[in-house]
Amino acid sequence: MEKNNKVSEEVVAAITAALEAALGRKVRAISIKRHEGWIMAARRDAV
Repeated sequence: MEKNNKVSEEVVAAITAALEAALGRKVRAISIKRHEGWIMAARRDAV
């Protein structure tokens, strides 16, 4: 099966922020580059 991922980083960030807010976690707005997103995802629980 071919993988077609055409979801923009902004959409992913908005969904992630909404989920974090719904779970009662702190949500911070930051600007990151695409390759840094995976690094930050691994660190988000440390914030």
